[in-house]
Amino acid sequence: MSAGRPFYGSFAWAYDLLADRPVARECAWIAATLTARGIGRDARVLDAGCATGRYALALAEHGYHVTGVDRSPELIAVARQRGVACFVADLAALPSRREYDAVLCRGVLNDVLDDDSRRAMFQAFAGALTARGVLVLDVRDWDLTVGRKAAQPVHERTIETEQGKLTFRSETRLETATRRMLIAERHTLVRGGQTRSESHDFVMRCWTRAELEERLREAGFARIEWRGAYDAAVPLGATDRIVAVAGMLRA
Repeated sequence: MSAGRPFYGSFAWAYDLLADRPVARECAWIAATLTARGIGRDARVLDAGCATGRYALALAEHGYHVTGVDRSPELIAVARQRGVACFVADLAALPSRREYDAVLCRGVLNDVLDDDSRRAMFQAFAGALTARGVLVLDVRDWDLTVGRKAAQPVHERTIETEQGKLTFRSETRLETATRRMLIAERHTLVRGGQTRSESHDFVMRCWTRAELEERLREAGFARIEWRGAYDAAVPLGATDRIVAVAGMLRA
């Protein structure tokens, strides 16, 4: 995850409030998908980019032994408070122990900007997986993201929290030549007449299916399936996300 973002640092406590997801439903699909690939209960799963651990907890309810990893100490602290077994590390530097039956990586790969680092990430996933291991991931689709963000470049949300009224604002500019999103975001917390605000600019680089498939096959993955969401009813192209499921070629 992008280093320095208040989302992952000083405002990590509000991460789940601002980035609400249908976690239970998505994890039910993930569990069914893993089961169909022969990865059943008691399997070892690595949640790569686990954030606050909510997906790790939901997958544990399906019987998996889940370990989380994230580069943000603040997010890991939240996950540990929830009882998630997790550690702080850069995903590209995972030890090559082939100890996990599955790896889940949600959204994190958009933060990886250069080609060499992207290749290293997939090699790290492959090195962490057993011979029959399965990788489940999602990234932003460039073409469909362009359509969405060109029409709606600004996202703003205000919520009431125990620490005060929190407003999150994000504005995206598109850099077509490099498939990059130039994002300016701001957190503003108002409590008892006091206002605290933090801003941060960062870059994300979107993906195409062709590039994603190339990186997967380079790292030794095969049997690739594509969806538009963590949902059997959502085909590829129906959203601005690419969800991929792939198995190790050595299986």
